[in-house]
Amino acid sequence: MKKRNIVFGLLFAISLFLIGGFSLDRFGFHSDLIGIIGTLLLIVAYLGLNWAKLKSGDHRTRVTTTWVIGLLIIVIILNIIEVALA
Repeated sequence: MKKRNIVFGLLFAISLFLIGGFSLDRFGFHSDLIGIIGTLLLIVAYLGLNWAKLKSGDHRTRVTTTWVIGLLIIVIILNIIEVALA
């Protein structure tokens, strides 16, 4: 197994642990900085594990990456709005 795959696999596992910073309660969806960092690490791990596919122009990988990054941006914007309105 390549060292690169092990590093990105561990990064993926750490990101899943950090994503636990997202929480749902009776007031709605809340995230903190740790959850956002976890999501960013998840994207980095995904990009690292699929870099060869992205370089070759795989459509499915590119679309998946675009959707995940778009959802992260929406979460960050909603988090900023929540802080501003509170």
